[in-house]
Amino acid sequence: MKLIDNIKRNAGLTALSKSLKAVKRNKIVHNLVTARRIAIVGVVQTIKDFDDINSLQRTLTEKNMQVEVLVYFLGKEIPQQLLLRKGINIFNKNEVNWYGKPLLPYVERFCKEEYDILIDLSITELFPIRWITTLSRSRFKVGSLSYAGNPYELIITVDNKKEISYLSEQIIHYLNLINNRFAQEQDELTNS
Repeated sequence: MKLIDNIKRNAGLTALSKSLKAVKRNKIVHNLVTARRIAIVGVVQTIKDFDDINSLQRTLTEKNMQVEVLVYFLGKEIPQQLLLRKGINIFNKNEVNWYGKPLLPYVERFCKEEYDILIDLSITELFPIRWITTLSRSRFKVGSLSYAGNPYELIITVDNKKEISYLSEQIIHYLNLINNRFAQEQDELTNS
C-alpha cells in the first residue's frame, strides 16, 4: 500500500509542478486592513471543523471583506447540512482524480481568482488542498504547514493537536500585526 501511495504522490507532485509553470502571481503583502477579498481553504472531518471555518468566514465578512470558502470533506458522502451554507463550496474524494487533483470547475475558477489573501486552515497536509494552495493566484498566502515547496508567504506554526479554531485565531492575530508598508505609502500619498 505504501508503494501505491508513493506512486500517487510522485505523480501528483509532477503534475502540480507542470501546472505551476503556467501560474503568474502578483505577490503583495496584505493585512486585515488592506485586504478586501479573502479566500479560505481547509479540510473538514467533523461538523465542528466546518463550524470553525464558517466562524472565520463570518468574522471576516463582518469586517466588510468579500470571503470565499473552499473545503475538502474527508468522508465518502458530504452531509446535507454542509451543502446548504452560502458562500462555501465543498468537495470530497469522489471529486478528485487518482492522485488527488480536484476535478471540479469551481475549484479551477477558485485557483484563477486573485484574492488579496489565501488562508489555509489545514492542520495536516492533504494533496487536494496542496494543489489548490499552490496553484492559487492569491497575492498573499498564509498557512500552517511547513513542508518542502510550500506556497505560503507567512507560515504559522501550530501543534498538530490544535484545532482549526486555534489556527484561525493565530492567523487573525498575525494578519493584524503585519504592517503593510505599501498601504502606508499609499495613505501618505493620498493624504498629501
